[in-house]
Amino acid sequence: MISEQLLIFPEAEYRNRLRQAREVMEARGVEVYLVMNPENIFYLTGHQTFGIQSYHCCILSLDADPILVVRFLESFNSKYFSWIHNIEVYDDHEIPAVVTAAALQKHGLAGLRIAADDASLFFPPAVRDRLNSALAGRLQSSPGLVEACRAVKSPLELNFMRKASTYTDIGLKAAEDEARPGCTENDVAAAAFSALTQAGSEYVQIQPIVTSGWRSGIPHTTYQRRTLEPGDPLIVELTGTYHRYVAPIMRTVVTGRPTAKVEHMYAVCEEALAAVLGKIRAGMTSGEIDGVARRIIEKAGYLDNWRKRTGYSVGCSFPPDWGEGHIASLRYQDDTVLEEGMVFHIPIAFRDYGVAGVGISETIIVTRDGCEQLGHSSRELLLK
Repeated sequence: MISEQLLIFPEAEYRNRLRQAREVMEARGVEVYLVMNPENIFYLTGHQTFGIQSYHCCILSLDADPILVVRFLESFNSKYFSWIHNIEVYDDHEIPAVVTAAALQKHGLAGLRIAADDASLFFPPAVRDRLNSALAGRLQSSPGLVEACRAVKSPLELNFMRKASTYTDIGLKAAEDEARPGCTENDVAAAAFSALTQAGSEYVQIQPIVTSGWRSGIPHTTYQRRTLEPGDPLIVELTGTYHRYVAPIMRTVVTGRPTAKVEHMYAVCEEALAAVLGKIRAGMTSGEIDGVARRIIEKAGYLDNWRKRTGYSVGCSFPPDWGEGHIASLRYQDDTVLEEGMVFHIPIAFRDYGVAGVGISETIIVTRDGCEQLGHSSRELLLK
């Protein structure tokens, strides 16, 4: 039997994150903070599970160590994979919000100023209302508190993302090798997923995105048994995962000779991405970086084929998404100042809607003088 905690980071790393979170709490006048988001709980405690659909709460106070409120079946994940020793358990016949209120009372926290991270997808309004009722209507709102700490990655986090990028490269190469006329989107996705998993990557936040032909011209489509035909563009977007940290990449393959439109769209994607990578650095704003790509895209006449942000933050994640766009995004007129250690996925993609699509991306670490690119795959349009 395992008798020790299996932490992926040293306890000192978690305590430093806790210190930062407390500084934000004090600045906001919060004495007790209820963390509901699985990424935030993982970030602060190390607790992780694929059972994130169950109610989880991490209780942060300004003085004592955090308290985890979890379902009985999840308490073993807390015991072995987190540094937390205060674990309050609820059974399936109990109401988690009531158990949380009781835990606050038990630990002498119920009378303090209590706020919740109630922008979390995993803290729906009905559950918030029930918890607020259990706290006699005293629950305040303070979204984004832990996210403020997660924006800049520590050196240990960056090393995890570098490792994830090695899995990403392996998965992408497998997808590119499999792509050819006569195979299906599913064949390509299976090759990528198999290679990622065999290399050591963990369960995914989003399945590998593989979309071809006319379906590649529809945003957010993915594999659905379509057979690749000669001349089809094929978009592949995926990430490897190392201890829940990611490093996504997007590339385009053409199974034969590309049309002039596909070739031109891809050339503009390459130009816009290269310009962003050449310009991005600490001290610039998100909006300035978005403008670098936006001007090139608008000049080429593809603004309506794009119409999105230039990039978004990435780090640790659980399903249903690998992104942290709610923490930071490279988007139009955004005045967020970039800092060293921020990490962004920068996907430039155009769709000739319902006809064809192309895309290319990199995940980069912001540095003082530029950026560090995590992937090592060629950005040339691959013809098969």
